[in-house]
Amino acid sequence: MALLAAPLVAVAWAGAPAEAEWALDVYGGAAWTQSADLNVSGRDNTGATVDATIFDIKTNTGVTAGLRAGYWIDKLPFVGLGLDLFFFSIPIPAQTASGTGTLTSEIRDEPITINAAGQARVPSVTLPALGFSPEIRLRWPLIKSKDYPQGVLQPYLTGGPAWAFSLAGDRVDLKIGGKFGAGLSVTLVRFVALFAEYRYTFFPGY
Repeated sequence: MALLAAPLVAVAWAGAPAEAEWALDVYGGAAWTQSADLNVSGRDNTGATVDATIFDIKTNTGVTAGLRAGYWIDKLPFVGLGLDLFFFSIPIPAQTASGTGTLTSEIRDEPITINAAGQARVPSVTLPALGFSPEIRLRWPLIKSKDYPQGVLQPYLTGGPAWAFSLAGDRVDLKIGGKFGAGLSVTLVRFVALFAEYRYTFFPGY
C-alpha cells in the first residue's frame, strides 16, 4: 500500500533561534491511496484453511492529519530532526473485483466474499490508521534579514522510516515503511509560519 498525502492546512510555531530552534507543526489535508491487492490467509471461524486474494481494490480520497515536533541543529542550521505523529483514512467504496480462492468473512462488520467463479464482493468501509515517523529535515532559508535570520521562505525536504498501526480483528497490526516529503514554509509573523507539503508514504504489505 502506498499513501500519497498533501496537507491543505498547516501551521508551524517556532522557538527562539538563540540555541536549538524548536518547532511544532499542526497539519491536515487530503490523502490518496493507490489501488492494492488484499491477501487473506489463516483459518476462518469454522477452522477451515483460508488462502485468498482480491486484486486491485479501488479507494476514494481520504483525509490525513497530524502533529510534528522537531528542532533545527544550531551548528548545522540547514539540518533538523523531527517526530511526526499522523492519522490517515482509507475509504473503500463498494465494488466487485476478481479474486482467487474462496472467502466468506467480514471487514469492519461488513461481509466480504469471493465465490467459486472468482468474483469478489467488497463492501463500503473506511479503514483508519495511525502512524509515526522519526525524520531528518533539510531546509534552504531564503529572504533572510535581522528579524528573520532563518529566512521568510524555507523550501525543505523530509525523510525517514515510518510505522503504521491498524486494527486487524481483535489485535493491532504494525507495519513498517517509509515517508518522504517536500514543502515550502512561509513565515507570517515571528515564530508563526504557514506551510504546504506533499509527501509520499508507503507501507509494504499493509
